[in-house]
Amino acid sequence: MGIPLHSCSLHSSAAATLVASSSDLSQSSKWLRSYKCPITSSRRSSNSRCEAAAARCLASTGYGREQEQQDAAYMRECVELARQAIGHTSPNPMVGCVLVKEGKVVGRGFHPKAGQPHAEVFALREAGELAENATAYVSLEPCNHFGRTPPCSAALVRSRVKRVVVGMIDPNPKVAGSGVKTLQDAGIEVVVGVEEELCRNMNEVFIHHMCTNKPFVILRYSMSMDGGILGSLGFNAAVPGSSYSRLLQEVDAVVVTDAAVYNDPVLLSSEPNAKQPLRVILARFLFSLLAAPTMVLADQSAWVTNYQSTSMQDGKAMEHRLQARGVDVVMLEDLSLEQVLSVCYLQGAYSVLLDSRGPDLSGLENFLGQHAVREDVVNKLVVNISPVLLGENRTGPGFCLADDLLKLERVSTRVSGRDVIIEGYFPN
Repeated sequence: MGIPLHSCSLHSSAAATLVASSSDLSQSSKWLRSYKCPITSSRRSSNSRCEAAAARCLASTGYGREQEQQDAAYMRECVELARQAIGHTSPNPMVGCVLVKEGKVVGRGFHPKAGQPHAEVFALREAGELAENATAYVSLEPCNHFGRTPPCSAALVRSRVKRVVVGMIDPNPKVAGSGVKTLQDAGIEVVVGVEEELCRNMNEVFIHHMCTNKPFVILRYSMSMDGGILGSLGFNAAVPGSSYSRLLQEVDAVVVTDAAVYNDPVLLSSEPNAKQPLRVILARFLFSLLAAPTMVLADQSAWVTNYQSTSMQDGKAMEHRLQARGVDVVMLEDLSLEQVLSVCYLQGAYSVLLDSRGPDLSGLENFLGQHAVREDVVNKLVVNISPVLLGENRTGPGFCLADDLLKLERVSTRVSGRDVIIEGYFPN
């Protein structure tokens, strides 16, 4: 299930924003006892470094209410900037940066995609010489290592900014507080934890990946207003701006059964310039209606069925035709979601949508919905409620729970067209 997001980053509130500019740590001991390193227990070697960075962020410096509100407003702008790159930054996080000098914004930037410059670099380029003595707002701690791009902490130091406001500490063990330390060592005032929950929620996939080495898993299905499972997506699911189209834009991979593809083959986001997810089909039969980027995961019975229904030669030819179109065909011993998700993760899919829909023609018997809950692999649940009634013919989700009741956390609702979308997180 993964570990809770609040254990992967610094805790803060509007009344207890963490400011790093003094060596007085006398008030930090109580906070440190409750602090949890943004690295998992398997990476505790970084724990002392993270706690030291957290401690340095605790000393107070007359942080007024007006400044607090101003910092929060600019951090929200950072988040809005970062979200312009939804679906394009994986495996990197979404990050936004705003540079402010004498009450005016002099530079803005966001990280557009993996391999391209980070948000701070774009903001510093726009600001130019005006960056000196400015305040830099950034939704995630500036990186402090050489990867495909140079460290942003060094770029901020070279630009002579006087203050840096950070939304959250980076859970990446290559950073984990070291970016804050670099800035402090250069004499720059650092504030950590402004609008932290907002920043965490935006990068929940990145945090989960860093903390667990597993994909963040979303289970989605549609229901009627009288509680019956729908085999379709709901009203206007494929149009730009719809909940389903946006969800496909955000994830790295979408997993469906072959029955869902037969019945309703919408597996692509309709958002402008969307980076399309890897389509993963759990198949009992190989068929030719697929195109890249698609991966077919099949167990041994799929190959037997395919060959018996045609001939061994024709079945092999189908496999070759799929591969020629860029469709990867992988045979697994069984189609357990643990194996499916493992394959997705190895393919670089750090967020996976399990799209439970379609009739039970594949013989999987509502495989995704029931088995996802049974195998305890779901982090987030998205339910699409359509304004229809199914009457006596309806069937429920069919979940088998260890307890009589499973309470979801952080539940929210919204309207998408004619449908109501309910989202909630499984307890950790």
